[in-house]
Amino acid sequence: MKSVRFFRKLPIVARAALAGAILSLLPGVALAQQSAASPSNYSLLDTLGDYYNRWINMVHHTHEYEQPDWMTPVVTVIPTLQQEIRTDYGFAFAAHGLQTFTYASKGTEIIPTENTEVIFGNPVYVTKNLPADKRTSGWGDWTFLFKYRILASPSDAGNYVVTFLLGNSFATGSNQYVSANHDVFTPMLGFGKGIETSFGEFDYQATIGPSVPDGEAGKLGTPITWNSVFQYGRKFSLGGFVIPVWPEFETTWVSYPNGETRGQQQLYLTPGLILGRFRLSEHAYFVLGAGLQFAATQARTFNHQWLVTMRIPFF
Repeated sequence: MKSVRFFRKLPIVARAALAGAILSLLPGVALAQQSAASPSNYSLLDTLGDYYNRWINMVHHTHEYEQPDWMTPVVTVIPTLQQEIRTDYGFAFAAHGLQTFTYASKGTEIIPTENTEVIFGNPVYVTKNLPADKRTSGWGDWTFLFKYRILASPSDAGNYVVTFLLGNSFATGSNQYVSANHDVFTPMLGFGKGIETSFGEFDYQATIGPSVPDGEAGKLGTPITWNSVFQYGRKFSLGGFVIPVWPEFETTWVSYPNGETRGQQQLYLTPGLILGRFRLSEHAYFVLGAGLQFAATQARTFNHQWLVTMRIPFF
């Protein structure tokens, strides 16, 4: 009876709170309250969000802890797995006043699984100023590249990588001055080795492989291209800002074992500089780079060209 009189003397709000606490101790009532208070919030967006979080965590672990942390060069395809949106521009100058400008090449690079990468290229837009005041322009071929990382070790361990690459160029170009009018397949082997020192990180990266057209091989040939880069990376402090700097020197050697240019050898040299990665958000960064590629042999397709690259890595 004393308990009842005490309960009646309590304010209405206190009586309601105490009654709710007592009822919540009863199993059946507690379960009913939990069901009413927490209805199912399942939705497709929640499921997609979970998949995205697991995927981006996998990408981050793959990029940061399973391979060397090198910078993607200006010209050479990096043998490590990268995930970024990239756009490149080229301004080439050849003999007799021929100028070839390429706009918005490259595309989107995705890491779908732990050891693979897929590059969805976009058709580059090309303008050419031909001899005799002729001018042409149009869209280039559609490109695609697949990487499978065979062996790798992070920078603080073995600091190396070995990768198989398969590139494809589909003949979607708009005219004969832009496209070879044949699909081209390029199997390559990519590899690299880095050395960490107190002065920064040095690395060597390379890819080598032939380009095989789906027709007219007797005319176009199957040139073998060996791209390599000597790179140095270090972070500098400037006015409270940290600036990652990657000076590099690249070589592109092209050998023609057959075709109309059989026996020809071409060598191009590319000094370049890349700045980044500058953090934009938790997973996104910004990279800016440039280089000057020039011919070092008498046989050449152009004398020199300026190259500019912009990227947004996300991992």
